Amino acid sequence: MALADIKAKIKSDSQAQIKAIEEENDAKVRAVSQKVNAEIKSIQDSYAARLAKEEPEVLKRREIVAELDAKRVDLGTRQKLVSEAFEAALKQLTELPAEKYAGFAERLLNEAVATGKEVMFTGKNEKCLDQNWLEKYNSAHNTSITLSTEKLDIAGGFVLRNDRIDTNCSWEMLLSDARSEIETGVVKRLFE
Repeated sequence: MALADIKAKIKSDSQAQIKAIEEENDAKVRAVSQKVNAEIKSIQDSYAARLAKEEPEVLKRREIVAELDAKRVDLGTRQKLVSEAFEAALKQLTELPAEKYAGFAERLLNEAVATGKEVMFTGKNEKCLDQNWLEKYNSAHNTSITLSTEKLDIAGGFVLRNDRIDTNCSWEMLLSDARSEIETGVVKRLFE
């Protein structure tokens, strides 16, 4: 065999080997590509299934949160309206005609007096419960209640002090006490 024939044989064998390696590599690449594509499709399908499963739940949660927000706003509005109703009641108490105002205060004072020697504190803008009114009360009830010169920050009514015990008969305190008892009824009247 001649040298040229040997070279041609080596070249031919090398070419066949290269072609076999390339075909083997192409087959491996196709197998890996198919496997990767199958995994990608599997992941996409699982995400799509998970999304389809969770989407209604997410939407339901959003709806629940929106309803809670709406209820919170509604409750805030209702609370504001109830507060405004009690503020209007306080205003009505402070604007009672003098005779009714004094009569109401007298009934409260009758309930609050313990010794008849207490000190009465009134509000800064008090017009009805003055020294003359208190003197009439004292003579009618045989008491010696004194009127303090110190004025309180109350809309109306009074605070009666017996030593270290204060009995708060201010309009604000009366409405606060009444509010806890009647608020449910007020809410029903306003919103039903």
